Amino acid sequence: MSKKMITSKEILLNELNDQAHPEKVEDVIFWALEHYAKSEPKGTWGRTIAFAIKERILEV
Repeated sequence: MSKKMITSKEILLNELNDQAHPEKVEDVIFWALEHYAKSEPKGTWGRTIAFAIKERILEV
């Protein structure tokens, strides 16, 4: 795993723990996933993964 990915995970986890923004961080992440899942280009792995994560969240 690259250093960039480890740093990204750490930042996301810190943001989720700190909640230092006017919007809930988990809501913003969900909205970003939802937007990406509907974006172009269609048929990419990123879009497929975003859609799958969004659907898992909605199932809860």
